[in-house]
Amino acid sequence: MKIRVYAASFCSFEDIDKDGYMVLPDGAILEDLYKRLQVPWLFRRVVIATVNYEKVGLKTRLKDGDVVSFFSALGGG
Repeated sequence: MKIRVYAASFCSFEDIDKDGYMVLPDGAILEDLYKRLQVPWLFRRVVIATVNYEKVGLKTRLKDGDVVSFFSALGGG
């Protein structure tokens, strides 16, 4: 399946194509995406992920055409 990913700067962009899409196997969950993006373990507690602009948990099953965005709960200046 193909999903649109708006990844944070600390993610690996290796598997995201030039148009911002990533291919994942059918049945993948959000946690699988975290692994593919190599989100550091410590950041997983402070990163908020949305699927189709709704906050979801790590066990959320992804579907073809989903849009996944990441936001950090920590601010900085």
